[in-house]
Amino acid sequence: MPTQLVRFARRLEDIPACEDRLDPQARAELARVLEQQLSGLQPHVAVLDAARSLAQPGVCAVVTGQQPGFTASPLYSIYKALSAIRLARSLTQAWERPVVALFWNHADDHDVAEVHHTHVVNRNLDLQKISLPGLSSGRTPLSQLVLEDERSRLPVLRAVFEQLLRTEPELERAMAALFPRAGETLARAFTRAMTEVLGPLGLVVVEPDWIREPLSRALAGLLEHDPYAALAQGSERLAAAGYAPAIPPADAALLFHHERENGRVSRRALRSGGEGYQYDREDGSRTATELAAEIIDDPHAWSPGALLRPLVQDLCLPVAAYVGGFGELGYHAQLSVLRERAGAPSTAFVARLSATLVDPEARLALQILETDVASVLRARGVFESAEEPAEPEVAARLREVGERAAKELLALREALALLDPSLVVQLKRSAGEMEEAATALAEKARRVHGNRAGKGRRHERRVSNLLCPRGEPQERLLGPLPFVARFGTQWLEELAFEHDPFDPVHLVVHLGPDLPNAGGDA
Repeated sequence: MPTQLVRFARRLEDIPACEDRLDPQARAELARVLEQQLSGLQPHVAVLDAARSLAQPGVCAVVTGQQPGFTASPLYSIYKALSAIRLARSLTQAWERPVVALFWNHADDHDVAEVHHTHVVNRNLDLQKISLPGLSSGRTPLSQLVLEDERSRLPVLRAVFEQLLRTEPELERAMAALFPRAGETLARAFTRAMTEVLGPLGLVVVEPDWIREPLSRALAGLLEHDPYAALAQGSERLAAAGYAPAIPPADAALLFHHERENGRVSRRALRSGGEGYQYDREDGSRTATELAAEIIDDPHAWSPGALLRPLVQDLCLPVAAYVGGFGELGYHAQLSVLRERAGAPSTAFVARLSATLVDPEARLALQILETDVASVLRARGVFESAEEPAEPEVAARLREVGERAAKELLALREALALLDPSLVVQLKRSAGEMEEAATALAEKARRVHGNRAGKGRRHERRVSNLLCPRGEPQERLLGPLPFVARFGTQWLEELAFEHDPFDPVHLVVHLGPDLPNAGGDA
């Protein structure tokens, strides 16, 4: 992507020193609010130290963010945070001043269907979706969706996880950190989860409601620069460079009004139209000046849409760089013209960490199947259909023995009936049970032989559903809870500080010690 559209950082030197755009009062207020809000979660001291440091002149932040998913799902939310933590540490060392890793909880978003579930690989090696029930996809911000025991069935869902993961050594800790608590909003459960798991590494999570007034001032200020026209021009630049705009400005909700009715909050989108901006299906409209005045008059009732959010962040936070996925890079590249008009910094964009986690059982299955992670990912988890290996001789002999024994027993019916006709029923039952037992043992032998031969469907299912579930990257479907329940959190720290934040390769992360390859039906 052309550098004039977005500052894509490929090395540390591509990130310019952060300008101190915030006045001392704004800095002090930002640090105070973050410390106050996060203190209620009783976080690791590293979190509060990082939040307090933002009051100091020259201290800046590496920002990333994501919608608040159920049990902190999917995994790439964690990876974004790890990338921000790693980059912040690198910049701290290079610039010799604190740089904070700041995670923006997209609590204003309202698409519940994107975040109310997670997936796990269950004990049958099937992919199982676990969802919060009773949450409809309305217009209520995720910061307002309160999770209650009855409606959200939290005790039932807790029992599901505890049953699926009952043998894992860190289950209690993982559930305490990542599973929502009754009375929390979906957004607050996510903030707490990320703070519990990554707070020791200094991650600071922020919810938009905490800093609503400066956000709204920045949003109102952007309206002075005709953001729709600037975004349209930026999209034209992007198209001229051969890239399709990620979010066409004509269709984009540029900002949202948060309206309260009957005790519930809903978001109402404003788009470009009429004399400036109008609600969907509205006859009238309002000018940019009129809309800016409404925002300043009631700052807690407004939030930016996806296209304006990066600029609002840059204008009210001391941002040194933004960490995101390549999908986000697309709409960051549309902002070049609006950045110029608004005098906003040209924030460096750094690609997030991407990884696949491999547990010991999957490694053993890969070995038995005579394949590797790269091959599975390239094939999107699909194994070529192949004939089952020939049945081993012992399995066939077991079936023959069972059939022969049953036949010999049944041949004694007449002689047994002469003694007592009622014994014939027991004879038939015994003959059937004997044949069934021999057949079941033969089937077990066949499966073991198939697994040893590398064609076991069970191994294929394990590998497919763990590494590339439904043909998608693992990080987009699976969540962190099963991995934390089994392996704790030490691997997160190792992954944070061992990966190169500027190397866009996909990492394969092996967790836990290898299992002995004893063969059999693993």
